[in-house]
Amino acid sequence: MDCELVKINLPEYIDRKLDETTSGAIRSHLESCPSCKALHRELSSFLNYMDSFPAPEVPEGMKEEFEGMMASLGNRENKKIRLIPMWTKIAAMVVFAFGTYWLGFQVGSHKSEIVQNQLTSELSTQKQQVLLASLRDYTGPQKIEAVYSISTTENVSAELIDALVHTMNSDKNTNVRLAAISALSGMMDKDGRVKTELIKSLAVQENPLLQISLIQVLTEKGVKEAKQQIETITNNEKTDESVKAYAKDMMKIII
Repeated sequence: MDCELVKINLPEYIDRKLDETTSGAIRSHLESCPSCKALHRELSSFLNYMDSFPAPEVPEGMKEEFEGMMASLGNRENKKIRLIPMWTKIAAMVVFAFGTYWLGFQVGSHKSEIVQNQLTSELSTQKQQVLLASLRDYTGPQKIEAVYSISTTENVSAELIDALVHTMNSDKNTNVRLAAISALSGMMDKDGRVKTELIKSLAVQENPLLQISLIQVLTEKGVKEAKQQIETITNNEKTDESVKAYAKDMMKIII
């Protein structure tokens, strides 16, 4: 099975709706094709994340309009287009984004490498937009899931980092803020700005758990620039005694 057929069938393969023969052919192809394997991993991660959300109320006639549009485009290209499974679990923006995504598959195989790069970029962009919306509009477990998804996403945008920083400093849920700290700590080596934001956050946090988490991240990473801010917390009379004791012990790591 060639790359074009694999990409066309990936959503149904992920959703386990293909027959065993076709599934086996796709599995074999993925084992030997790094580019399709990477696309499968990214698409699988995105669809699994979207599947964690309840189905939205879809405007009457929207599905029919979308199917009609895709059918019309398919007739002009004389190719079969397979609609994405579980489409009702995706908000209208993402539905139409995937319409663009699938339309790209109709380009000839001689442009497959260019098309694949465009599709991967488009998918990454749409995924990040959904994650941004999740951090803004949802609460509790779904926000934590969004933070985790960001931490496992390659090439995280500056906009997503800003959203994580805002979540770390402002979210009402302590567990969500702890998750944001954890996610940002994993990005320190990739983006120098993250280290600065983690240090600045020490002056923002008042919850002992959050203070200890930040101190742990910064000292274990050997961030000497955090020394002054950690000392400030240690000398603050309002700081919890357990945080002071922990800070003094951890400071030995970066001194």
